[in-house]
Amino acid sequence: MSASREKKKRQTVTDADMTQAHAGQKGMSKTTKTALSIVAAILVVAIIVFFALVSTGFFVTNTVAATVGGHTLSPAMVNYFFYSAYQQVANTYGDYLGMFIDTTKPLDEQAYMSDEFDTWYDYLLDSALKGAHEVYAIYDEAVANDFALSQESLDAIDNEIAMLDAYGTMSGFTSGQAYLAANYGTGSTIESYREYLTLSMTASEYSQQMEDSFTYTADDISAYYEEHTDDFDGVNFRVYSINVPTSTDEEEEEVDTEAALAECETKAKEMAEASQGDEQAYLDYTVEYADEDSKETYEDDTATLREDYTISSCDELYRDWLADDARQAGDTTYIANGETGYYVLYYIGQYDRTISLPNVRHILVSASDTSDEKAMAEAKAEAQQILDDFLAGDATEEAFAALADEKSDDSAEGGLYENVLPGYMEEAFEDWSFDASRQAGDTGIVETSYGYHVMYFCGYGSTYRDYLVESTLRTNDYNAWEEGVVGEVSYTTNSFGMRFTSK
Repeated sequence: MSASREKKKRQTVTDADMTQAHAGQKGMSKTTKTALSIVAAILVVAIIVFFALVSTGFFVTNTVAATVGGHTLSPAMVNYFFYSAYQQVANTYGDYLGMFIDTTKPLDEQAYMSDEFDTWYDYLLDSALKGAHEVYAIYDEAVANDFALSQESLDAIDNEIAMLDAYGTMSGFTSGQAYLAANYGTGSTIESYREYLTLSMTASEYSQQMEDSFTYTADDISAYYEEHTDDFDGVNFRVYSINVPTSTDEEEEEVDTEAALAECETKAKEMAEASQGDEQAYLDYTVEYADEDSKETYEDDTATLREDYTISSCDELYRDWLADDARQAGDTTYIANGETGYYVLYYIGQYDRTISLPNVRHILVSASDTSDEKAMAEAKAEAQQILDDFLAGDATEEAFAALADEKSDDSAEGGLYENVLPGYMEEAFEDWSFDASRQAGDTGIVETSYGYHVMYFCGYGSTYRDYLVESTLRTNDYNAWEEGVVGEVSYTTNSFGMRFTSK
């Protein structure tokens, strides 16, 4: 066969093969197109469904975002606990919250204030999930012990749910559901929010029941006090620091620490010796030794005063001196504070924590504006009328309690405050309650920044010291119980579900 024929043959075969290949491709193309069309349609539907689920909040309610103690939490439930953790921080810092958190920026873009967490979001999420672990653990314990929420708590939950629409309207939303979504994320539902409230209130009420269940005899209280007297005995004293300056005022040169410390000791010794038994002399020295920027501060005689401190809460450098049984009012001393200077102390005396704590009832008649003389006059007249009506009737404690439930602007049941602690009430309220001449059945009217209080003296409860000891015992026992119930606090998160939580 000639070369030309061989070439032609190869060409013919090649053309045939190509024709067959093209024919095959045309067949595959039809099948592929059909398959691809189906796949594309499925993908389009899937994408539409996915974004529909996202926009309606399906994943917020139905996806697992975290697991705590064997319980799975939806993103919505995580959001509820997250908001609670945020509120705790907000309540802690109050008006100073803005110094730590910028409310206009996402929390996951704001660095936390220590190296423990990268952002505020990380810290709050950790707090939220640890809090959730504790709530679920105590809730499980309550259920295991057939605990049921009180009717009062059930009513409170129903009221909170019923008020969602009102909250939403006041906040500019169309419904309570929209209000929930705005605060906790799209997909938060009335049902999941009720579940969260039930969990939280059950854990809280059961915890309170357990804390209240611990009881102590007088011997228990006395024995614990004897073993921990420094934790309960109160002391009043003054303390003033004479410190080594860090540099000279003029040249900013390093100070000769040894010489400066010797000068501080000389001043401290002079002050302590000259003010022995003379509190006014001590106060005069605090102003004399203060630098120009601090003189005004020490002209206020409360600047150095420490009242009702427990020995154990005082600086360990002078704790033993204060606790010495030989200590007498007017005693002074000076004590080195390392290489920074000296403390000069003036002992005033022990604080009497054996005083009896009053039990009182009150009816608050609040004024719309306590700076408004007319409003205060109206509140006072109303308070006087309430007292007159009370005295004209049975004038018993039971009658006063009923009247308090009916007329008081304070929510305390029966207007009762038991074991009123020093320093916890407004001065006028406290002065009336602690008046040494007070007798059971005494009544009166007291003015405070809230308005006017119609007062009823019930008698005395515990001594201040016994109250503090019992509170400590109760706290210790509750903490031990809680630790046993909660166990090791831990949680895990699901990366997909966490995408739908609040940031």
